Amino acid sequence: MLKHNEKGFTLIELLIVIVIIGILAAVAIPRFQGVSDKAKIGAAQAELATVKNGLGMYQAENDSSSYPTAAILASHANLITVLAPYVQIPNATDANFVWSSYARASKDTFVLKCKAKDRSSTEIVVTPTVMTP
Repeated sequence: MLKHNEKGFTLIELLIVIVIIGILAAVAIPRFQGVSDKAKIGAAQAELATVKNGLGMYQAENDSSSYPTAAILASHANLITVLAPYVQIPNATDANFVWSSYARASKDTFVLKCKAKDRSSTEIVVTPTVMTP
């Protein structure tokens, strides 16, 4: 028991400090989660920019001057195999994106769809000229 000349914190002071810490945590945690999702989307976009460059190199090097067909790029594993001479793409477990689909719209264009490994699985669409999350 405290004597009159000893100092210490009262229960009310401790509760006020705990409430303030709780409020700060409630405000800060959602903001940091949003930053984490943006970072995951950015990492996926960077990897897909590498894929886009690899597809451009594939087109430039092949005699047909066209992008690969959808049958050739039917999966993430096929993407790695076809673009291995041009760029290095992480395997599916290490990549920051999840393969969705690839379609060659014409010999001069393609549409690649993937999802970022963020909480909402943000879809990213890549074409020879545009990349949109």
